[in-house]
Amino acid sequence: MINPVQSHIPLPDGTDRYVIIEPALHKDAAGKLHPTGLFKIYKDAFGDETHLFTEPAESEGQPDDLPDDRNPDYLGKINLSATKWKYEGSLLSYHEQIALVEFISNYRSPEEQQKQQALQDDFPENANPPEDLPLNPGSLS
Repeated sequence: MINPVQSHIPLPDGTDRYVIIEPALHKDAAGKLHPTGLFKIYKDAFGDETHLFTEPAESEGQPDDLPDDRNPDYLGKINLSATKWKYEGSLLSYHEQIALVEFISNYRSPEEQQKQQALQDDFPENANPPEDLPLNPGSLS
């Protein structure tokens, strides 16, 4: 995930908590942005389905917005690695944390979804290999 994403967390009472998930990025020597595994979580407006961001959240200048510790919409941050995750904050329940970790772990950008769909369209799962190809890839002789 390079751009911030709007999502929601299902709550036990059947309602949803709307959130913005903002990835922290690292710029390499070539100037390319890479995810760090750190995601800041903010409250989102109810029913606001606008696309908030079109460019990666990267700024060369001094940030002039409200620090997270003074921002009433800040819900905490989640740090994900390949094998574990950690939530830093006190406002999200364990259930909400799990829902966010699952969402972030399974997230695919619209571009990635289109590529995956194109591959599935080109090679449907139920397609049979041509009769002249061996069924066992190791038996080419």
